[in-house]
Amino acid sequence: MIYGSSPGNPYPDNAFRFGVLSLAAIEAPLCVKWSELFFFGGEEGEQKRDAFHFTSAPVFVANDWHGALTPVFLAARYQSVASTALAPRLAWAPEGAPESIARATAVTIVHNLFHLGIFNSDLYRTLNLPEDNHTEWFPALRWRWSDGGECMNFLKAGLSLSAAVALVSPAYAKETQTKALGCGMDEVLRSVANFGSDVDLGVLNGKLSGALVGVVNGVDTSEWDPATDVHLPANYSVEVARGESVVHAETGRVVLDPRAGKAACKRALQIELGLREDPDAPLIGFIGRLDGQKGVDVLLESVPRLVQLGAQIVLLGSGDPGLEDGLRGVEHRFRGSAVGWVGFSVPVSHRITAAVDILAMPSRFEPCGLNQLYALRYGTAPVAHKTGGLRDTVTSDVGFPFAPCDSKSLTEAMERAIKTYRRRGRENVDETKKWDRMRIRAMRRDLSWNVAAEKYESLFTKAANPAPFAVNRRAVSKSNPALAAARDAEDTAHEWRDAERRAEKMRRKAARAPNKDTREGNRSEDSNLLWRVTSAVKSAIFFRR
Repeated sequence: MIYGSSPGNPYPDNAFRFGVLSLAAIEAPLCVKWSELFFFGGEEGEQKRDAFHFTSAPVFVANDWHGALTPVFLAARYQSVASTALAPRLAWAPEGAPESIARATAVTIVHNLFHLGIFNSDLYRTLNLPEDNHTEWFPALRWRWSDGGECMNFLKAGLSLSAAVALVSPAYAKETQTKALGCGMDEVLRSVANFGSDVDLGVLNGKLSGALVGVVNGVDTSEWDPATDVHLPANYSVEVARGESVVHAETGRVVLDPRAGKAACKRALQIELGLREDPDAPLIGFIGRLDGQKGVDVLLESVPRLVQLGAQIVLLGSGDPGLEDGLRGVEHRFRGSAVGWVGFSVPVSHRITAAVDILAMPSRFEPCGLNQLYALRYGTAPVAHKTGGLRDTVTSDVGFPFAPCDSKSLTEAMERAIKTYRRRGRENVDETKKWDRMRIRAMRRDLSWNVAAEKYESLFTKAANPAPFAVNRRAVSKSNPALAAARDAEDTAHEWRDAERRAEKMRRKAARAPNKDTREGNRSEDSNLLWRVTSAVKSAIFFRR
């Protein structure tokens, strides 16, 4: 496992592991030829590198706390001491690389704010951050608990030192700026969004600065495509007219229209899982981790009423032992109408997504969510709690959003979905019924990464500094030798001075950022908040330049 020996048991040297990862990210463009790093190497790579004109300096993307030391190290270990850390590398680093790192910026992306990257304060010295001329970087990392104890919060430092911050949905970006869903970091997020102020501006939070945005994740459309999915007993496509079928040009498989394809998948799943074969029974699915966040307990409480309404339920997941017993319990109690599959299987998850009519997503909070995106792509109507990414993606024209997150509201939303499903058009009725319109509308949504990529590209462009001349010297030398010669004669010392000034400004800003956990009752001695580290890690030489 990457993060720990088992869920909830992180490795004791995680600060070291992910610190090295952050250093490696910054060192890569300083050590690896750019023809290999960006243009796949070889003679062709060299030619592309020579001809390419860079318009901006590098933008490092730090994902969650695991990469949050990247903006910290970039500002502290490279830019704040650029004249000694970067200038000497002009002799051997790839051309233009030191100057580019001097101008580089970072963007931090938060996928789940619940994980902060908390480490003991006495680990600070192992980060080997410069402290010359009375400049100290610990305030950027400092995090205080309600009892006055303090530690280091890697994510807080990364957010405070980033040029911009993105969360994985617009609604989640707003929710994390509230005390209810900010995981103690709401003041930090508001300070990022509002020019350093943690004052709650309500709907205006983040609107003025543009430094904090929400971008919904995309779907791997090659893996999640009902027209080509190898895990399905029948393929179908929104491009196939009702009552018709085509042979896919690449797979050679028959592709049905959505109604016929889903009906075939539904019957096959009912047979596979031992459910009563009934094409008219609303089939409800749940796929996900079994824990409190996902609201599985809320769904289990609603199951008896759903079965009473004639629905069938399929639940797939693993996690909390008590919830796993809950899945087994509903299967035992409602044999033939409910299945609780404890565990996980990728092929089965694909077959459930294609076969069910309704997908339940009663998450208490959900930064983005992917299962509802898969469901939409497969023509399955999500019934989802209005939170985070679910609020952004499950709208009333393609699904059934509900609030608050309790059994009563979930059951009422399910009843609306079941009622709509049972009113769907029959064979002698044209394709105008609400259920069919919802299905077609959902399947036609562009859920690919192309949409998210455009938004991220725009964000990175805004966060970037202009590229230094040195990185484009080769291209300029070919197109304008005189200009190249004139620029070569210029003193590059200003690059290091400018970088050091920018870094000092960032250090002071990060030191002023909010540093207190806003949740009540969080104490420094809580074992789940502080991760212990070994003495070996505390003296790790890998953190030394």
